[in-house]
Amino acid sequence: MRILCFALLAAAVPAAALPAPALAAPLPTDRLDQAAGALQNPLVQDGIARALTQLAGIVLDTKVGPLATLADPQGDVRPGDTLGDIARRSDPDVERHVYDSTRGAVATAGAVAGGVSGQMAEIDRTAGRLTAALAPLMAILGSRDTGAQ
Repeated sequence: MRILCFALLAAAVPAAALPAPALAAPLPTDRLDQAAGALQNPLVQDGIARALTQLAGIVLDTKVGPLATLADPQGDVRPGDTLGDIARRSDPDVERHVYDSTRGAVATAGAVAGGVSGQMAEIDRTAGRLTAALAPLMAILGSRDTGAQ
């Protein structure tokens, strides 16, 4: 089930569609805060879960019976079976479970994004304090380099 959700997410948002600078540059803290807030919004979670469940439905409608019977003649796959038919044999509520797990994953992503955003601010403060504390040492090391030349 998780594999299906991740496959759908990967198919829905291919990295190739993003410009290279967007992949390389970190997200500004204010944008990360906005993204975290959106992902923590139950309406956004519901919308994303519904969209991915709809995409999963399209994938689950894929007929696999003819190929599956060739790959595993002893299996219980019938010639007209779809991925959904096969999935429903082990999980009759597969669509609801896709929705529930996707919504949970989006909520988790929102919580993580919020935590990362808060942590980034703290790391920036720590880096500033370290830079200030190391400035005298760096000045000494810099004066040694210029004196040795």
